Amino acid sequence: IGTQMHISYYENAQTQKSKEDHVVKMLQLMADTGKLVKISELDMGYINASGQTVATVNMTDAQHRAMAKYYEFIVSKYFEIVPPAQQYGITIWCPLDSTAELGSGWRGGEPVGLWDQNYNRKYAYAGFADGLRK
Repeated sequence: IGTQMHISYYENAQTQKSKEDHVVKMLQLMADTGKLVKISELDMGYINASGQTVATVNMTDAQHRAMAKYYEFIVSKYFEIVPPAQQYGITIWCPLDSTAELGSGWRGGEPVGLWDQNYNRKYAYAGFADGLRK
């Protein structure tokens, strides 16, 4: 059983907490099936406090770090909640940030990758890796 996780980090703390709670509940429900569990198509955007999508070119260091923590949360919760015999893996949907204009193509202009367009690792990469270590 798999889940497409096209998600966003929300600057609004209440919204973000709700999203995290739902990730935990989703993983619990999936694990309770007894089937193999896969996170597929994992990518992440960023939504500011006003509810607007933030373009890659406008991301701050603090925003990148917040996304990294959310990646760490998701990956670590997968391994914490899903029993090892049911873990089928995690697939990253967008390895690189999109260079397209915001709103064009698949999440165009959003900071969806673990690497930037020059193949430099982002904080998101580190967050994902930190989740694997837990």
